[in-house]
Amino acid sequence: MAMRQVILWSLGTLCPLALVLGWWHSPWWELLLLPPIALATWATIVTPCTWWGPVMCVFPTRKREALVTIDHGPDPDETPLALDLLDRHGAKALFFVSGLKAQRHPTLIKLIIARGHGLGLHGMTDSDELFLRLSPNQWRIELGEALRVIAAILPNYPVQWLRTANGRHGPWLEPALQSHQVRQMGWSASDGNRRSEDFERLVIQLRRDINQGAIVRLRHGLRDADGLPLLPDLLKELLPWLRGQSYRLGEDS
Repeated sequence: MAMRQVILWSLGTLCPLALVLGWWHSPWWELLLLPPIALATWATIVTPCTWWGPVMCVFPTRKREALVTIDHGPDPDETPLALDLLDRHGAKALFFVSGLKAQRHPTLIKLIIARGHGLGLHGMTDSDELFLRLSPNQWRIELGEALRVIAAILPNYPVQWLRTANGRHGPWLEPALQSHQVRQMGWSASDGNRRSEDFERLVIQLRRDINQGAIVRLRHGLRDADGLPLLPDLLKELLPWLRGQSYRLGEDS
């Protein structure tokens, strides 16, 4: 949290000073803007960075375990396939969903829980644009509305985790999380960009990034070069490989 205070102080004090000096003396003074802006940008877009607040990107464990997480759900086409593949390999996953999609597909939300998996939230939507434009109070409202949607579908389910659309952070997010007693989860291995031209390379990179305590992020809606969904094929490749590497995948001890 010390770094958070440094960045906020720099943005609030050094940036205005640089603008004033640049206007009164020389534009070169405006170069003082670069360090605080660079630090704030890094803290916002780099998933493992905890300068704005705590983010869990790996989980502490003494066992050979990994956590599979699936974003941007639920999806009426891909979610049932993902559930079947997870069941086939005896694996449990954490599904991050948006409030709006949960409202449209409450049966899928119930099915995820009925099949023994967990739920996290993106907010009411799962767009980057939303993350950038909301104020601290609006984030509290956004998260509160999403929590109420889940509570209406699953009255006794305690949502514990939030993941913004692309793992973004911000100084305004942590206070909203604290007010709703929700924590932020990142990842240590991911399925890459929105479109993958090389499926084999993607699988190899995922395998390289998975270690003990890894949090693996996969996504609904990710397409290959031919426009076909990647999620089912990624699960078909990763789940047996993880089992072959003796990883536990969220099942009870």
